[in-house]
Amino acid sequence: METTEQIDKYSQSGAKVLPRSALILGALLFTAVVARFYVAFRYEVNWDEFYYLSFVHQLINGEAINSFQTFHIHFFTWLQHVSSNEVDQIIAARLVMIAFQLGTGLCIYKLCRLQCSVSGALFAVLAYFAFSFNVRMGASFRTDPIATFLVMISLFYVFRDQLTWRASVVCGVLTAVALLITLKTSLYIPTFLMTVLVCFYWTQDRVGYAKQILIYGCSILVSFAILYSWHYFTISGLSSGADAGSMLSAADKTMNQREFFPRWFYFQHSLVTDFGYWIALLLGIAFAVFSCFNQVQINRTASLKLLSLVLLLGTLLLYRNAFPYYYAFMLAPVCVLFAFAWDGVQHYLSDKASRFFSIIIPSLFAVSIVVNGFIFPTKSTLDYQRSFIEEIHKIFPQPVAYIDRCSMISSYSKQGFFMSTWGYEDYQARGIPVIQSAIENANPVFVVVNTHYLDVLGVNALNVNQSKEDEHSSSESKDWLLEQDSEALKSNYIHHWQDLFVAGKVLHFTQEDELQVIQIHIEGEYTLEGELNILLDGQIWKRDQVRYLSKGSYQVSSPSAGEVVMRWGDHLYRPENVSQSKALFTGF
Repeated sequence: METTEQIDKYSQSGAKVLPRSALILGALLFTAVVARFYVAFRYEVNWDEFYYLSFVHQLINGEAINSFQTFHIHFFTWLQHVSSNEVDQIIAARLVMIAFQLGTGLCIYKLCRLQCSVSGALFAVLAYFAFSFNVRMGASFRTDPIATFLVMISLFYVFRDQLTWRASVVCGVLTAVALLITLKTSLYIPTFLMTVLVCFYWTQDRVGYAKQILIYGCSILVSFAILYSWHYFTISGLSSGADAGSMLSAADKTMNQREFFPRWFYFQHSLVTDFGYWIALLLGIAFAVFSCFNQVQINRTASLKLLSLVLLLGTLLLYRNAFPYYYAFMLAPVCVLFAFAWDGVQHYLSDKASRFFSIIIPSLFAVSIVVNGFIFPTKSTLDYQRSFIEEIHKIFPQPVAYIDRCSMISSYSKQGFFMSTWGYEDYQARGIPVIQSAIENANPVFVVVNTHYLDVLGVNALNVNQSKEDEHSSSESKDWLLEQDSEALKSNYIHHWQDLFVAGKVLHFTQEDELQVIQIHIEGEYTLEGELNILLDGQIWKRDQVRYLSKGSYQVSSPSAGEVVMRWGDHLYRPENVSQSKALFTGF
């Protein structure tokens, strides 16, 4: 087996371009990191990021939280002091995610250096940071960057095959935290198992190795139990039975799929946009398989451990939520094969072929960094989202309940269900009119129509809120919600500004229809708008006057024909309309 020093020596003698290539790869990697910061400050906020932020504010506000996959909230309560605007809070959280991604890159580098050259290790880290989906979404405010970093530390520990009881305990705790943060950490289990089995088979001290792995496993279990208990009792959690049900439901939903390769569309897209990445990965796998049988570049043990990393690619065949953001989580260990590809090209191929590879593939990575790290964020910015939320806080300076897709006004209390594809499928399966129930019981004052699922209110008829990437979206008008929920929305909300609807009613009076009975579900002050005065339960209500209406039925009439509007609030502030060329969300 060749040592790292031997590989470096061979590379320096057989390929004089190594020092220059290392500098070029380092420069490209630096550019990729700069692109991460540009994306963090400029790229459109995804609905998932608002959703994860909402858990933090639920903890701050003392609301009930499901303890399943919400462990991260304890570390981000400081976001409330960054800004009152949720977009700025997410930008701050993204900067933390960049730190975790840099840590993941360091883990990839250290893993590569166990067997490969410096240039190979830099190439592997660059491959990870240049993958298109990772450039745009790898440092988004999700739990994935945290879990990826933690599990990569543990993977490096297992790969080293130099186990101590202290390291076993520490890595067990880190793995437990990763599992608490996101259940998808369990998708790494096959890779860990294969690595452990390979090491156990070839180690000279099997008993000692088994003891350390046992300590590692016990540390995971004990840490998980202790940390979960602490997490559960420090939040206003749901019942433990509900949490267990959520965990089982999530596992069944994400893995028990009848559909083979459920997110083939996104993988197919990456084959086109990242074809250089996949070509280099195939070379790395091929060299690892060749070395496994011939033990030329590295020995069989190292080859099998490298091949264990490829098992994560198999999750694409079954995992329901293999959306673009998942690739940053899945590909972190897989990218170690790129170092092997780089060194293998120098080792096996001719100088001309290796030079071609070392120029073309990094060039393709550079294109990906520029396109996804600078051009996309310039076209799909978060400016409209920030200004929209800023106006919402001006309209409603005090927290009120509301309805939307994803808790976009995360510091306020969202009602209804999380309107992702998963959430919508569960909503349809249950068949319970949760929006109607929320309107009748939680007093949601406004609705943000930031998804086609809320098309019933009519914003999308103007084509201002159609998301390109929504799986269920289409150009045809459709009533997505249950009939009771649709009627509840249409009868209780009126358009106010842009994608914002507020509680209210539009009343039409004719000579033949002077008396009407209305139902108020959302109590509060209402302003009468229009040219008419009306009678409300026999008392005159003059135009522009404000009255407090409690929940209940009211009789309204008008002595003359016309139209009036009852709008929630005391002359509710209405911003000027802005020129909107895109939706609040444009997808992945």
